[in-house]
Amino acid sequence: MPAFGEDDPGRSYRRGYQDGAVETFRAIERFLDVATREVVRTWIEQDVNDWRLKATLSHPPIWRLNKLNAPNSNCDIRANFPP
Repeated sequence: MPAFGEDDPGRSYRRGYQDGAVETFRAIERFLDVATREVVRTWIEQDVNDWRLKATLSHPPIWRLNKLNAPNSNCDIRANFPP
């Protein structure tokens, strides 16, 4: 039985998704430029956290991450990794 309130598979999935995103970010943040790092950090802290707590969407919002690959964006995540 969960310690705090009711727990269901959806909540567990969202909590695990957020934990995985945080751990992945910690592993790669030193390889990212400052602008990309801030976009990803904000995505996790705001978008993923809101998605986890409110559960209004079936998947986390990615509009903020889509800005990373925008043609006029200053932060291109692909530029930091060799082909």
